[in-house]
Amino acid sequence: MKLTKLIIFCFLSVLFSVYGQAQDLTIKGKVIDENGLPVPGVSVLIKGTAKATSSDMDGNYQLKADSNGTLVFSFVGYGTVQESIKGRTTINAKLNPESQSLQEVVVVGYGTQKKGLITGASSNFQGEDLAALNTGSAMDALQGIAAGVNITKNNGSPGAGTRVTIRGIGTIGNSNPLYIVDGVPVGNIDYLNPSDIESIDVLKDAASAAIYGSRAANGVVLVTTVKGRKGRPAKISYDYYYGIQNTYKNLDPLNAQEYMYIMDEGMVNDGLAPNDWNTIVHNNSWLETNYPGAGKQLGDEVWANIQAGGLGTNWIKEMTKKDAPIVNHSMNITGGSDDIVYAAGLSYFDQDGVLGGNLTDAGYKRLTARFNTQMVLKKNDSHSIITVGENFTYTNTQNRGVGTGNIYYNDLHNALVQNPLQPAYWQTSIDRNISPFGFTPTLDGLSTGQTNPLAVMFYRHNFNYGKGNNIIGNAFLEIEPFLNLKFRSVYGVDSWFGYGRSMNPTNHLGVLYNDAVNGASQNSYFGANTTWTNTVSYDKKIGEHKINGVIGTELLQNQVNNNVSGSRNNLLFGEDPKYA
Repeated sequence: MKLTKLIIFCFLSVLFSVYGQAQDLTIKGKVIDENGLPVPGVSVLIKGTAKATSSDMDGNYQLKADSNGTLVFSFVGYGTVQESIKGRTTINAKLNPESQSLQEVVVVGYGTQKKGLITGASSNFQGEDLAALNTGSAMDALQGIAAGVNITKNNGSPGAGTRVTIRGIGTIGNSNPLYIVDGVPVGNIDYLNPSDIESIDVLKDAASAAIYGSRAANGVVLVTTVKGRKGRPAKISYDYYYGIQNTYKNLDPLNAQEYMYIMDEGMVNDGLAPNDWNTIVHNNSWLETNYPGAGKQLGDEVWANIQAGGLGTNWIKEMTKKDAPIVNHSMNITGGSDDIVYAAGLSYFDQDGVLGGNLTDAGYKRLTARFNTQMVLKKNDSHSIITVGENFTYTNTQNRGVGTGNIYYNDLHNALVQNPLQPAYWQTSIDRNISPFGFTPTLDGLSTGQTNPLAVMFYRHNFNYGKGNNIIGNAFLEIEPFLNLKFRSVYGVDSWFGYGRSMNPTNHLGVLYNDAVNGASQNSYFGANTTWTNTVSYDKKIGEHKINGVIGTELLQNQVNNNVSGSRNNLLFGEDPKYA
């Protein structure tokens, strides 16, 4: 008995001892910077846990922690500090700027600069961070992470371009910023795969972008593509991702029963009798006139569906794809020796459209190939004297879309305004396909002048096809006769060419669309801009001081698009889609 009491007493003593060692303390303190000023918003984390707080506007913080724990203080741009608690209730922390961050080199107008020396408003983004977001284009990756930069899509179709505004809409020219890729001004950067980008620098204010003149009134986006590194062996990388696109939340249109109820309620409220739906759905004069017997057949099908309590057609569901895939392949090779560096890349991007359902080939494909080299032709013990190099990027895009224009050429609008009583397909047909002769026009008695939107999308919009090519490149010569004094000459070209083609096969889709004769049209285009930039720069550090300057000239030649278009009816090659 005495032994039992002794064991219990020892066990309780251990429990109290453990409790005493693990008790929480209320810890207070202040976070300051290297100048003794308070730092607000500092994250104060208990190491090894998810428990954390942040400092207030005066740098003060308070939290409860284990007396034997460790506090971790962190803030963007400052080095991380760890403090062991060791029973203390007051712990102050001093954060110092992260020297590595301040020493990072970013791209500025006609040169580079250390981040710590930049006074203007600019943002820098590393390509590997953008590529990790798995977006279709570089500008898509900047959505939501670039302060003061608003990025929207021109429309919702696959491969649609982006509209970028920096610090609001400008008043000089259009609202688009100036895009510069490896020193060459371009119209946009939608053609670039994010994995091909080494960094993006966004210049936002006048102080940062003034060197580009009025072209930069709406900001500047500077893009540097992936380059090789000196003294590194060849490195091959391959990235792949596969994703699924779908609509987050679809509209909930009226079904057939709800539609009839609302329409009847309107008639009764006007003091009229409810609609005679049997007569209405059989009133298919256009169809009956052009295809005797078809109008009655369609009316019988619709009426039987109504009598059975059918919900009719959900046109949004019929015209959208539940899961539209998006795929990206990317391969890069980089390397270099002491005198030459090189990089090459090949990427393929394929995105299916959500709007278009399973009947259309709506989608966007992009193939990008690029390479760049840099070679030292002459050097001495202190620096490279003569350096040459080039950057080259080729992009091929293909897109086949559906109608995304105004209400007269918009398949989504057509789906929204169509009534749910009309069937999307012949209910009694074996394959339930849309008839090539359009045996599913709008019931005249329900909405005169409209046509089955699924048939319109398939027969009139599915044969719209575009193919584009972009070639962007530059060659440069850099001479440094004396250390820190450089002359650089760059000649760049931005060219584009391609065509757009559309075909209307023979169809009889009702009152609005009745193409008894097929036809096709094509528009071809070509354009190019050239840039020749010559600069002389001096950059020298003397003790804690730094002297730098740049002077130069730039010659721009902008060539307006050259367009050739033509059309023909009664196509010689028939209606083979491969010619569309």
